[in-house]
Amino acid sequence: MIAHGVLILFMSLVAGLGLWMKLMGGFEFIPGTVTAFDIPGTAEGWAKAHRGTPMNALMVITVALILPHLGFGRKLQNWLAVIMVGAGWANTIFYFFANFSDNRGLTFGSNVFGPGSIASFIALAPAYAFGVASMGATLYMAWRIFSRRD
Repeated sequence: MIAHGVLILFMSLVAGLGLWMKLMGGFEFIPGTVTAFDIPGTAEGWAKAHRGTPMNALMVITVALILPHLGFGRKLQNWLAVIMVGAGWANTIFYFFANFSDNRGLTFGSNVFGPGSIASFIALAPAYAFGVASMGATLYMAWRIFSRRD
């Protein structure tokens, strides 16, 4: 889990690079000379990915560190780990693919921001599924912790 958290953290650095390129309108391969090109998305979208993705990394790393101390059986720990790692990656995918989607990846179809597309589906589908699963998993972990009698 920690390795996944670190890889998700790396993706926040990639998002920072995307933000930099979006703001500069290209990349400075040679000092003093910006090679102009455009990448999809907005500076705001890349900033959100740059800020939000580390939170997903911290979520995965935090759960990795506390999960062995909660007294859950190995099978339950494995399921919770899969759900939380999946949520971390699903949210990361959301941040990135929202930049390629006219509707910001907030719905499968059209919304006030624009039409749906394959990019909006890729952004939303995993985040939707793992969002529901991770909410259930975190509530279950909290309930089990509060109900402990030791």
